[in-house]
Amino acid sequence: MVKFSRINIESEGLNKFFSPNEVRILQLLWEKEKSTSTEINECINDLSLACIAGTLDRLVKSGFVERELIDTESKIKYIYRPAHTKAEMGTLISERVIESLIDTFGDTVTDTFGKYKKKK
Repeated sequence: MVKFSRINIESEGLNKFFSPNEVRILQLLWEKEKSTSTEINECINDLSLACIAGTLDRLVKSGFVERELIDTESKIKYIYRPAHTKAEMGTLISERVIESLIDTFGDTVTDTFGKYKKKK
């Protein structure tokens, strides 16, 4: 899951919770639904294949991306796909953050949500 120590509420969008490279890879996987690291590298060609592979490994270990091993005649390769839709990920992250806030501040948090109005 998202490491709370990495949350930066001053950043924009998903960069609040993920590194810029993780965001780029996640967005590509949501768009394409599945890809190999080489295919990702073709689309995000300013990152090295090693950087993409390392980032994918972190995303797999944290449960945000799934990896499937494909054994072809010539070589073994991995297919990557998002483990959750963007909306599902928003729910998972929200639940973790809210649980942490409630654990720390108690009912004050739920009272605050009752007063909150979305900015237009």
